[in-house]
Amino acid sequence: MALRVKDYAHVHQTDFDHEQHRDSKEFDRIANICVMRATEVLKVPTGRYTQMHCNQIGDIFRSMVATQRGIRRMLDFEGPIDPETVDALLLARVQLECLFSLCLMLEDPKYVTAYVQDHWRKQYVEYLIAKEETKLLSRYQPENTPQLQRLVMLGQQFGIAPAHIHTVDKEELGIPMPAGMAEEPVRPFPTPGKGIKKITSSAEKKRMLERLYAKYVYLCSFAHGLPQANLYKNIFDSRFPDRKFLRDSDVKDSYRQQVVSEAYITSFMSISQCMAELTVLYPNSMEIIEAACRAWKQLSGASLVTKAVWEIRTRKLLGAIS
Repeated sequence: MALRVKDYAHVHQTDFDHEQHRDSKEFDRIANICVMRATEVLKVPTGRYTQMHCNQIGDIFRSMVATQRGIRRMLDFEGPIDPETVDALLLARVQLECLFSLCLMLEDPKYVTAYVQDHWRKQYVEYLIAKEETKLLSRYQPENTPQLQRLVMLGQQFGIAPAHIHTVDKEELGIPMPAGMAEEPVRPFPTPGKGIKKITSSAEKKRMLERLYAKYVYLCSFAHGLPQANLYKNIFDSRFPDRKFLRDSDVKDSYRQQVVSEAYITSFMSISQCMAELTVLYPNSMEIIEAACRAWKQLSGASLVTKAVWEIRTRKLLGAIS
């Protein structure tokens, strides 16, 4: 059964400080520190996490800081509001999805393997599509192309066996499995909603993700072109005919709260919470702990959502370690 508001709502005992000014450029500076330290510590495998696992987690951190820069480039400008910048909320949704992925990966290294194998399958299916669609064209080589060789080598790094390859061939093209070889499907990496159900290490971690899932679903509106996205792009467009019924000051206030603040805080929170979660994997790394604490000093009272994450999960996580 789907989660309902009464299942995940965090009832606040105190308000957040909505009068305090927060500098998004300071968010960027701290986020850069977090990513630099995370990628550095991930150069050393730990526990059951191999170098391949750690490299993939490090790539997530690097990707997130790049997306943070993308949000900055969309929103950091002077002049009239551009309706195109509403798409910064798509990027905020990407950041939140990275947090969900990383939280699942830190449950068990098998989820990192599932993450890269799912990636491999998508690349292999793209190859099969091109192969199938060009099989009657003479300038395309039917077999042993450099792309296939690259995919085979990539798959070997991710634990892809011949049975995986032949299973995809059967699923996508109907080619029978070789005699005596059993099917071995490559399962999709869980989406955020499905991933929450696989969190077993911490009740607080699961509750945090359940609360953030509501935010994720809201931000999906901007990725899927739903009415909320269309509404924002209209009211923040000076050419929209009905704009004349709105006061400019109200439009600017709404834009700052619903787009600028929402995008910056969601992105920075996602990076910061990834950093906090990484302390579970590297509990003795003072560099990781210090950076996470520095980030959450900015975030713990930044909004009702960040305050909820802090009170549900992060305060106990960092407090117990530091």
